[in-house]
Amino acid sequence: MHARQRGMTLLEVLLAVVVVAAGMFAAAGLQLQALQATDSARRDGQAAMAAHSEHERRRR
Repeated sequence: MHARQRGMTLLEVLLAVVVVAAGMFAAAGLQLQALQATDSARRDGQAAMAAHSEHERRRR
């Protein structure tokens, strides 16, 4: 009978690396989406401010 195995096999290490890499890619994708949403919100806010300023200018 074989002695009890200690440590991890190369296959287990490679699988762990793949899982961690997949998680990092997913996190990077979420970060990109968050940056795009922030930029879109900034542009929408600027457009709203410009429209409000123009409305105020025409009201006077």
